Amino acid sequence: MNDHDEKQSKTRPAYLIAGGGTGGHLYPAIAIADGIRKSRPESDIHFVGTAKGLESRIVPRHGYPLHLITVRGMARHFTLANVMVPFRLAYSMMQCFSLLRRIRPRVVIGTGGYVSGPVVYSATLLGYRTLVQEQNSVPGVTTRLLASRVDRVHLSFNASKSYFKKTKNLHVTGNPIRAFDLIYSAQSARNHFGLAPNRPTLLLFGGSQGAMSLNRALIDALETLMRNSDLQILWSCGSRGFAEAKTAADTFQGRIKVIPFIAEMALAYQASDLAVCRAGALTLAEITYCGLPSILVPYPHAAGGHQEKNARQMAERGAAILLPQPELSGETLARHILSAVEDRAKMKEMGLTAKSLSYPRATADLVESVFDLEKQAE
Repeated sequence: MNDHDEKQSKTRPAYLIAGGGTGGHLYPAIAIADGIRKSRPESDIHFVGTAKGLESRIVPRHGYPLHLITVRGMARHFTLANVMVPFRLAYSMMQCFSLLRRIRPRVVIGTGGYVSGPVVYSATLLGYRTLVQEQNSVPGVTTRLLASRVDRVHLSFNASKSYFKKTKNLHVTGNPIRAFDLIYSAQSARNHFGLAPNRPTLLLFGGSQGAMSLNRALIDALETLMRNSDLQILWSCGSRGFAEAKTAADTFQGRIKVIPFIAEMALAYQASDLAVCRAGALTLAEITYCGLPSILVPYPHAAGGHQEKNARQMAERGAAILLPQPELSGETLARHILSAVEDRAKMKEMGLTAKSLSYPRATADLVESVFDLEKQAE
């Protein structure tokens, strides 16, 4: 930062956000940043991340400066790289101290992942106002370690409170999600994807990379689904699964749209009557916001089994159907889908329940919390 930039940073409110490695930590951070920028366009918003994390590619596309530190996570099995973790952490703390003194943020925000640990911890040592946002029902290690030191911890699930000893700084506000404009009818959204406007529509997706187990189960279920229903399918299969999915879909011309990656997810949700997907926290925040009934197949290797716990909470409330991965097959998937679409009243009830579990003001509430902390620091 040159002298001109430093002078500017003293006249404009600055905020520092750390969270990345995966989209689950990064996209809530971007949603918060966008919310701050919308309310205060003059703000200086800085991100901290690592060169290997998803943030190194995504953050610059959103127009925010990204500062890199050298921290790395600890592998779950012994490696020589684990020996270097304490030294990398110590060096990262020095980088964070320097960065904080240079930027002088009004508030420091962490959204999880190992990169947020040294940033937020350093901020607490230097007396900055701090806020942590946790996406999952089972709070991550970083959130639990920082919770007693930061000013506020924002949770996405009420049940997460049981993981913390200190409760006065806990706030349940849900997951901040990308701005969704739900302005299209189901028919116009289906037209956008080249689907029939009046057919019931199933959306299957497994995240930005797709999910091979979901793809294969759907491939095995297609004949049964196509023969026993008038469903059409919008299938986000990931680039790795595209060739196989396209070959399977070509047998049923006109009823299946296969796309490696759907960028316009708001339109995809509006086009659909039922979703089959994983149970990541952001996925659940989006489908509940849209009031979309779902069949949830939790990723079995998610840290702390948090996806299964996320999905189980949804299922127990009647907002979704839980299909554990060990039970997933073409037969079981087809059975659950057909059972759902044949009972329209139940699907409508599931959608309404899902909507009732959403936090439509999650981003706005987090931004307000940031500004409130800023006032306290003045």
